[in-house]
Amino acid sequence: MSLEICLSFVVTFVLSLILVPIVGKVSKKLGIIAHTNKRTIHKGIIARTGGYAIYMSFLIGTMIFLKTDTQINAILIGGFIIFLTGFYDDIHDLSPKLKMLGQVIAALVVIIYGDIVLKGFTLPFLPESVSYILAIIITILWIVGISNAINLIDGLDGLCAGISIIVLVTISLTSLTYGRTDISSLSLLLAGAIGGFLVYNFHPASIFLGDCGALFIGFMIAVISLLGFGYKSSSFFTLGAPIVVLMVPIMDTFIAIIRRKVHHKSFSEADRNHLHHKLMFSLELGQTKSVLILYAVTVLFSLCSYLYLFDKVAATILFIALMVLFELFVEATNMIDRKYKPLLTILNIFIKSEYLPSIKDTKPYQRIIQKAKKKYAVILVLVIGIVFSMVFVLNHEEKAIPQKTITIEYVESQNETSLMSDIYNQLVTAINRGDKTAERQLVAAYFVSDYYTLSNKENGEIGGIDYFYAEKKDDFTAYARNEYYKEIQTDINLPEVIRYDILSNVVSYKALSGLEDYSYYDVKVQMTFKEINPILDTLQYTTTVTLIEKDQKFSVVAMENDNG
Repeated sequence: MSLEICLSFVVTFVLSLILVPIVGKVSKKLGIIAHTNKRTIHKGIIARTGGYAIYMSFLIGTMIFLKTDTQINAILIGGFIIFLTGFYDDIHDLSPKLKMLGQVIAALVVIIYGDIVLKGFTLPFLPESVSYILAIIITILWIVGISNAINLIDGLDGLCAGISIIVLVTISLTSLTYGRTDISSLSLLLAGAIGGFLVYNFHPASIFLGDCGALFIGFMIAVISLLGFGYKSSSFFTLGAPIVVLMVPIMDTFIAIIRRKVHHKSFSEADRNHLHHKLMFSLELGQTKSVLILYAVTVLFSLCSYLYLFDKVAATILFIALMVLFELFVEATNMIDRKYKPLLTILNIFIKSEYLPSIKDTKPYQRIIQKAKKKYAVILVLVIGIVFSMVFVLNHEEKAIPQKTITIEYVESQNETSLMSDIYNQLVTAINRGDKTAERQLVAAYFVSDYYTLSNKENGEIGGIDYFYAEKKDDFTAYARNEYYKEIQTDINLPEVIRYDILSNVVSYKALSGLEDYSYYDVKVQMTFKEINPILDTLQYTTTVTLIEKDQKFSVVAMENDNG
């Protein structure tokens, strides 16, 4: 993890730490406080606009550390809309329909303006246009759903903030594994802002998030997850990983929908049957212990998501075990209904405990169970055996793929720097994983790092030439010798490139004559030199590299200076 990414977390953390008490005092003077009702458990006068401090800290952090592009601008605009919706609700109590409208508008901004939508979603026998429309609908539902799920768990001191930090740190670590420093930085900027707020929000809380904070955090997590975490651009991996990480708020929301449907209540009607309420009241654990337990559960689900990158079997087993325990908790605490206890009833067939529900009490099944206890046991064992066998077989097949010889088509420089070596190792990993997005980013990064580092070059040697499109190498060589490389003959001390950041990675509309049918991409790369480069007269330099994808390989076809 780079120093700048870590620094971004620290800066927003400190900003939030300073702003939260100021916002709290102003809110109390203006009368923007948390009102008590049947659902709330707090006492005293507590400000409910802590989300304002989080939003401002995050916004300042983005201005300092992020390079804006269309997607970032779309996220910031959508975030502003969702923040205003929540902030107005904190003051005037918006109706559920108007609050939903604000969320949908924010979602449409990131979809239409930022082109942030569920990738790789296709249905067989349907036109691509229909699949794309369905992808947009699912994207809207995802953003609105996660925004409200995060808002729903904001019921105990420090619960929503702490779980959100765990989720964002997991996203950041996963993104760094795939070299997506942009997603990692965005996640830690928000995590730092929430962290400063958590200092004041942990029990006993002196300030609350409010809808402006909870909805904004949920919106940001939903949108960041749509950027892909650095996974392959498929609908399964785009949403599969964040669903696992966000399992606590997602399941709590899903169960709340079922519970209110069963009892014929409106979804917007508050109750005290959420996960945190059950831990606090049914198990009598109190606020602090209940919150810490849900932190731990979120960490375990996050571990599932991260572990899946390296060991799919272990991650799958851990996930199944957590889901079984989760279901047992739901049934034991009557989260849905007193009569809903399917798993406990099945377990009691073998345990035979008087404290657990018995299937014998249900007349339709009484005769069947008496005659077929052994058959049920055999069937259960067979089902478990088949499931685990399939998991191991699938995992074996997946592991067998990387064992095949994969030809690395990219040349490794003989005199490469430590940065170039690190990039090349990541490139090999991306090829083995079949991650084309990471592959083209790393090809662009290796090319510019090699091209702009002259300290390891001999006379006549042009850096990055092996990554340039073969039929245009002569033109590129002539260009390099008349521009940047004309200085190589001098005695100028030329510092090497020690860091790179991918600022954007988008489809390009440029094309070589006669090769218009191939795919082209523009990858914007910001380089940082060890010290000021005397040729470029700068410490940081940004360039856009255009690549063509041909014969399952990316080659550079153009490079454009973005520094003016």
